Amino acid sequence: MVDLSYSTSCFKEHQLAPALDAIAAAGFRCIEFAIDTHASEDRPGRFAAAASRELEGRGMRATTVHGPARTNVLGAPDETWRKEKVEVLADALRFCGQLGAAGMVIHGIPNPMFLPKDQEQRSLYEPMVAAMKQSVEDLIPVSAATGVRLLLENLPYNCDLEQFDGVGSIGGGGGDYPLMKIVQLRAFIEEFPPDQVGLVIDTGHAWTEGTDPVGEIEAAGDRLWGTHLQDVDAARPADNHWVPTHGGLNWDRILAALQRINYRGTYTFEVINNRHGETPEQLAQLTYEVARGWNLPD
Repeated sequence: MVDLSYSTSCFKEHQLAPALDAIAAAGFRCIEFAIDTHASEDRPGRFAAAASRELEGRGMRATTVHGPARTNVLGAPDETWRKEKVEVLADALRFCGQLGAAGMVIHGIPNPMFLPKDQEQRSLYEPMVAAMKQSVEDLIPVSAATGVRLLLENLPYNCDLEQFDGVGSIGGGGGDYPLMKIVQLRAFIEEFPPDQVGLVIDTGHAWTEGTDPVGEIEAAGDRLWGTHLQDVDAARPADNHWVPTHGGLNWDRILAALQRINYRGTYTFEVINNRHGETPEQLAQLTYEVARGWNLPD
């Protein structure tokens, strides 16, 4: 049976317990635990026992965990920064293992806003890619020990570099920021073991980046082990994180693409923002209704 999962990131103003209550009330039995929302960015492992108790008490489980984000990336161009964040991400992987989650979503290259302002940005591209490779190599033993797969996510940062000009049906910029798209990430992970390193497709990131999520799903193929299903404005996408069908993405094509590649992971919804003034509780309910209407294969 397909697992439907809902990210706790929608409940930014809630403690974990009421967030789980609202997600369960909507109908979901699985979650993606968002560390930045409901744990500690630098040492999430301290929250593992309490989080496990909250889940078990409700008969729920975490299918995936979104690792700490912002500066907690694989591809930090400064070695001190990189090593510090590898330790944070290793702790997060151990947290995932304690929760029984199968995968952890990780951001690869840093958002441009966090890069040194005294260096030409493109001069950092090659060091960031090299750093990302080294960080993955450093984390593979932790992944193997915990049984948690690293899931590298497509990101929308090129849109920040080159704003959408309103031309065409796909938004996003044509910037050259590295390892943003799934097709690039798939080539990047080829040399790493599939049991330890996979991919997660964020549908809204893809469209905001200027890429059709259908093509990205097909490019990921059998290395796709996670989803962030969210909708965006079709003409002027801005990583909106709306309920699927509340934006402009073609969900029939997206679902068909997932079935074509025999996707075996969880259908995870990362709905964060409302479009019509809905509360977080209402967003979870609306999302579950959409998911049940999709008649996903058992």
